Amino acid sequence: MKHFVTVLFTLFTLSIFAQTAAEHLQNGIAKHNQKDYKGAIKDYEKAVKADPNYKEAYFNRGVCALALKNFKLAMSDFDKTIELDPKFIKAYYSRASVWVSQEKYLEALPDLDKTIELDVAFPNALTLRGQIRAQTGNKKGACEDFSSARQNGDKQADRYLAQFCGNEQLPGESFMLNWPEEENWKIGSSQENTQMAMLELIRANETLENWTEMGTMTSFFGAKPMPMDQVMNIMYEQAKLNAPKAKLTFIEKDETATYPWIIFTIESPNFKNDKRPESQLWYITQGKQALYSNFRAIKEASIPGPLKETWIKFFKTGQIVNK
Repeated sequence: MKHFVTVLFTLFTLSIFAQTAAEHLQNGIAKHNQKDYKGAIKDYEKAVKADPNYKEAYFNRGVCALALKNFKLAMSDFDKTIELDPKFIKAYYSRASVWVSQEKYLEALPDLDKTIELDVAFPNALTLRGQIRAQTGNKKGACEDFSSARQNGDKQADRYLAQFCGNEQLPGESFMLNWPEEENWKIGSSQENTQMAMLELIRANETLENWTEMGTMTSFFGAKPMPMDQVMNIMYEQAKLNAPKAKLTFIEKDETATYPWIIFTIESPNFKNDKRPESQLWYITQGKQALYSNFRAIKEASIPGPLKETWIKFFKTGQIVNK
């Protein structure tokens, strides 16, 4: 009888013990949601004292510690969470975030790899790994991550695709152009329909209403092949509608290439509705599925020689790729 009573007492004690840990967790979550991170940490501490194997409490405490930039505690808690549950996906991503917060980007990659291995659609994991890959010179891997992120619904992916990969996000054939990271480009606008897709790029500290340099990438889907000179003249005639004094200068072309291309400038001293000058250097290439029209522009009456050479070299790094 005594043994039976002891068993009952033990079961009762364990029941209260578990319930208390859960209550502490819920109290912590309530404070956590109110961004009272220090208060939440105290409740999570009570939860792990009540139950040393309470993985949710360790994880939540780590999240609060990360928010407070207590990286040592955050790392320790995410380590413990993973020790208790090796398939706790959020813990791997959060541990990667600890490394990133300390600018230790390479150290973050193994945890991001594991996060994506466990769930390829885990929010932001692909874009974060893509950014790190791009920063460390793995452009191909970065663009693959951004493309996968876009396919999985991550809206941030478009910005990174434009910054690092041109418009490679388009399915099938696409034109890939890596805009120099050190120039701090951002998407000014992005438009797409069944006939075309267009990205306008501006510098990070500028706007579409007030810019000093702009880049544009446009894909015309299903455009029939035509002589490159004809394509150039069409663009020039369109420009003269708003800038009658625009000047066209042919630079270079290759009609015999697998994907024919042409480079030229259109320099305008002013426009009908804008007295400011604008000069553009164009690079147009014909793919099998689309015509890819790209240019860079500055608010000057002409493009200085050294800058023109730099832009020509830049556009020649572009390539049509197929996925």
